[in-house]
Amino acid sequence: MGASRIPSSTSSSSLVRVAVSCARGLVFACFFLLTLEVAARVEQWLKYGAPLLGSTLEYVIDADIGQVIAPDQRGRWVGRDYDVAIHTNSAGFHDVEHRLQKPHDVYRMAVLGDSFIEALQVPVEQGFAQQLQGALQGWLNEKRVEVINLGISGTGPSQYLQVLKARGLAYRPDLVVMAVHPANDFFDSYGPLSGSLTKPYFELDPTGELRYIAPQTKAIGVVLSPLLRRSALFMQARKAITRMPIEAWFGRWGFLSPSFGVASVQPNDVLPVEWYVYVIDPPDPWPEAYRITLRTIEESKKLAEQHGAAFLVMLIPPTATIEDRWHEVLAPYPGSKHLKFDFARPSDAIMQQGRKLNFQVIDLTEPFKNAFQHDRLSYAWPHGDHWNARGHQQAAQVVSSFLLAHRAEYGLK
Repeated sequence: MGASRIPSSTSSSSLVRVAVSCARGLVFACFFLLTLEVAARVEQWLKYGAPLLGSTLEYVIDADIGQVIAPDQRGRWVGRDYDVAIHTNSAGFHDVEHRLQKPHDVYRMAVLGDSFIEALQVPVEQGFAQQLQGALQGWLNEKRVEVINLGISGTGPSQYLQVLKARGLAYRPDLVVMAVHPANDFFDSYGPLSGSLTKPYFELDPTGELRYIAPQTKAIGVVLSPLLRRSALFMQARKAITRMPIEAWFGRWGFLSPSFGVASVQPNDVLPVEWYVYVIDPPDPWPEAYRITLRTIEESKKLAEQHGAAFLVMLIPPTATIEDRWHEVLAPYPGSKHLKFDFARPSDAIMQQGRKLNFQVIDLTEPFKNAFQHDRLSYAWPHGDHWNARGHQQAAQVVSSFLLAHRAEYGLK
């Protein structure tokens, strides 16, 4: 006898039941995750007073410069201390619109930097770029001043160099200002420390030349990460796995940037990894991170000057230095007592490089410390290190005073 056959109607019914079961499971899973998302947002609202919708900015992964805010969008950037309406320009930066062709009567400055320069924590008119433009324009009558904000969160000098190449030079700037925040820029500049797949990097080849490493745009985590960043549930889960092995796994797929990188550094309870930039004789791979960071600053200077622009660096100190709070900041890390710190070490390295390569370095540390000691008013938001409006204004005043004092050197008449 031949094998009996299952009637086609029975087979079809089984497939339908499986499909219905899968659909129900998917609906339940979506409902469950939605419930957790709502609960996470309500918790943020109750604990911090943050709006239930949270930040609404969309991000894209640009093949040249990595993750950047989507151009021509309106949204909100929300934190515990601020809720700011954001309107990005057509280039994807938190700035007013700038046309590429430079008018003959314009003195144009391009400012490279991280989230301090991007300045999503304040309205665009209160950010450093617009404050600097206004401060200079009040003294200069022969030309209009235009300051272009090219700041991108989570970046360092390696990315600044690539942004200058891929975006900044097209504006034909007369002056390139690189704003360096030593507290995390050396970390962000070096791929094995930062661990983010969505940023461009550089490494030194055997001949000592810089080799470009393009950002990844196709990995599933890279594609989904801009959406996940808007989820309060994901961000809470992200905090929960900080410094755990699973964090590195998610980092390798591009879902997040591990707090301790993905390869060269292992998590420890002694000190947050990015703060090893202040440690005397830090462990590997920090010496290489220093070399890469300083080298990309050097290449940025060369590139700017090759295209007819002057170049200078502005150093942004952490609030702990300005307000003399490093003892308080390090208190949760008792193991750090066995380390030797030099909180001026990264800034001194850049200033030494400036003297060697003949470019000016504006260190904001002393002006900010002196101003804070005078009025005891912080230049940063209470829950974070980013500048409030006063911080942006103070930085703009320091830089504009320097440029006016050296106007002949920088072509300012």
